[in-house]
Amino acid sequence: MGYQVMGASGYLCTPDLPWGDMDVASCLVRAVNAHDPAGFAILYADLDDLILMRRSLGRPKDHRRANELEVLRP
Repeated sequence: MGYQVMGASGYLCTPDLPWGDMDVASCLVRAVNAHDPAGFAILYADLDDLILMRRSLGRPKDHRRANELEVLRP
């Protein structure tokens, strides 16, 4: 499901995806929380969690994206 607000857009994740053994709920605790001027909150998975999420899904396109994200690590 796509979303778009002023200054940001992307895709929403759901716990209903096949995450394998990954505990997705724990990612919510570590999520980065941003607010737009109207107070709308957006939670972003941190980079390590995002990479783990991509690898947990296991599809070839997710592994490719995880490899791309690895380059962004400091």
